Amino acid sequence: MSWNNEHVPVVRVQAKDNFSDPLMAMARSLKQSGNSDLAELVLQDKARLKVNVPKAVDKIANDEVDGAQKLIKEREYHSKSGYVGHGNLWKSVAKHPSKDGMTSDIYANAESKEGYEYIQAFENGLKNRNYPAQHVMHDSGMDLDVDTYSDEIIKKSIK
Repeated sequence: MSWNNEHVPVVRVQAKDNFSDPLMAMARSLKQSGNSDLAELVLQDKARLKVNVPKAVDKIANDEVDGAQKLIKEREYHSKSGYVGHGNLWKSVAKHPSKDGMTSDIYANAESKEGYEYIQAFENGLKNRNYPAQHVMHDSGMDLDVDTYSDEIIKKSIK
């Protein structure tokens, strides 16, 4: 996971395919040594990983959307600034997956009347107003437990 803070705070869930090449090499080696059946099993594991890794990225992204929305609700309506939200911010939190499913960016896109993304002010605070930083995207991203998904991927993919 990483945070991109150029404009809007983004939690990025990203998986890297560091399994395809080694599994292909293993299958080739097995086939060359006369173990075609075992080579085929390795290729089936690789195919399942190609399906299950993007599914896990999507599940983690869904968890991040839920976590960020929960924190925004908790912190928006209990802000020291006295601001009373209308729900636009937490409702705007969404996942934005890549075409291959290996990456998903989670962010809010509620724009203020002044034309800036409200999540920027909410996340980082405003210096010229009594508006403290809330760090909802950072905190919700830090709470994600990706290890549970890694275990699940391995159990579903490696037979």
